[in-house]
Amino acid sequence: MNSENERDIELSENNTFLKSNLHDIHWWGEKEFELNIPQAWQFGSLLFRITRSMQEWRLEYHRPQVQYDYEQTWHKIEDPNFGFPLPVEIERYMFKKTESKLRLLPRLANRSVVIKPVDPIYIPAGQRGTLYISTPLWLSGFIEGYKEPIFDLPIILPKDTWFGPNPRTGEICYATAIDGRTELKNLTRRAFRAVTPIEFHNTSNQQLRFDRMNVPVPALPLFYSETTGRLWTSQIKVLHEGLDKPPRIRLENRTPPLAGEVTYLHPPREPAGMLFNMFESFF
Repeated sequence: MNSENERDIELSENNTFLKSNLHDIHWWGEKEFELNIPQAWQFGSLLFRITRSMQEWRLEYHRPQVQYDYEQTWHKIEDPNFGFPLPVEIERYMFKKTESKLRLLPRLANRSVVIKPVDPIYIPAGQRGTLYISTPLWLSGFIEGYKEPIFDLPIILPKDTWFGPNPRTGEICYATAIDGRTELKNLTRRAFRAVTPIEFHNTSNQQLRFDRMNVPVPALPLFYSETTGRLWTSQIKVLHEGLDKPPRIRLENRTPPLAGEVTYLHPPREPAGMLFNMFESFF
């Protein structure tokens, strides 16, 4: 089968997965647990079960060896006592006494995410514009009274990559290929990815091209916009003044203009500080 046919099949699968739950990406919230009665969900291809006992929360999950980004549907599993396929990961959290409520929340990744556009992106001299990209989400469980979650795991596990000028200088990040869009309406809504608008302004006298970009998602807050049916981060602004100096990066504190009214879901994992160098190559 040639690559064009394979791509057509993949796009068809994408549409099938995305249409069935497109109207309902709101998979998080507060859950009530009775003692020793498990609850289970399927998030994409991740099978996930939680059981509360008197002094323990028990988490079980199965992640297939290969996961696909188009697997963006979810549902609660009617029979929570089903048999998990192997392998099964089990985590147990001990308490003096468990409370009945647990909040499932989305979080942004715990490392920066290196995005690689499917096609190179150019910004001509003197031009400005906004690129809408998305990055993968984590699933976390919060107990009342605790700032940090008891569990925190990726729904679709991204690949690791190295970002930096050489093997000794840089950081381990996650990698994801994206088809960044200049119009929000052309960016597919996904239950397990958050949208980040990146505004570029090229004030230099040269056209710029970039192939890889390091998005510092641990320094971004997470929002949900019911009007757009999307999860959002705050906006990133990039000002490029010339090849003799690095681009100036600013993380906005307010919600993105096109997000409309939002619900604040989660603060940044880390303060921005000196944690990132967004661009490996700007030509």
